[in-house]
Amino acid sequence: MNPRARPRLVVFDLDHVLVDDRRELRLELLAHTVGVAPAVIEAALFRSGLEGRNERGELGLEDYLDSVRRRHGLDLPMDAFIEARRQSLRPHREVLELAARLAPQTTLALFSNNGQWLGRQLPKMLPELRPLFGTRMVTSGQLGLTKPDPQAFFACLSTLGFSTGSALMIDDQPDNAAGARRAGLDAIHYASPPQLADELRQRGFNLEPVHAP
Repeated sequence: MNPRARPRLVVFDLDHVLVDDRRELRLELLAHTVGVAPAVIEAALFRSGLEGRNERGELGLEDYLDSVRRRHGLDLPMDAFIEARRQSLRPHREVLELAARLAPQTTLALFSNNGQWLGRQLPKMLPELRPLFGTRMVTSGQLGLTKPDPQAFFACLSTLGFSTGSALMIDDQPDNAAGARRAGLDAIHYASPPQLADELRQRGFNLEPVHAP
């Protein structure tokens, strides 16, 4: 693919691109729910490998929380777990505005290394995503494959009905951007809204605000 041709599909990462993921707040909320220190929650979810298994689609949410209960003695209510994740996601307004300006010019999608349950909950957690992305929100847990594996990008685009040569991936992780390129996509390693806007203009997108008549 010509790296400066206008893509027919632009795929955004979620955490640290479309939203700021405030993990510390999430840990604090869950710790308060069960009366332990945030470090205990972090160890149970992240250092134990459970979050990685969740991202790979090896655990559904019920199994995930059951494993936390059995292995770590922490009874995290499902509603509280989902709400803590919701509160940890702060929309990145400048990036969402750029996505809105892209929407009339291309198809938008989302691909995130997250559990399948988060993909189902995103329309409720972040209703501002639905007008931009519709149902084109894919998680690694849904596919059973995680970025930066090139196979994850192949599976994502197959799900979305696009070819790799027509797609652009925007991701804050350099390894994920590199994995997308190995799969044949164009890719932008996201650093800031101004940098992203400049990269998008280089690919032929008009980012001027649309004014109603």
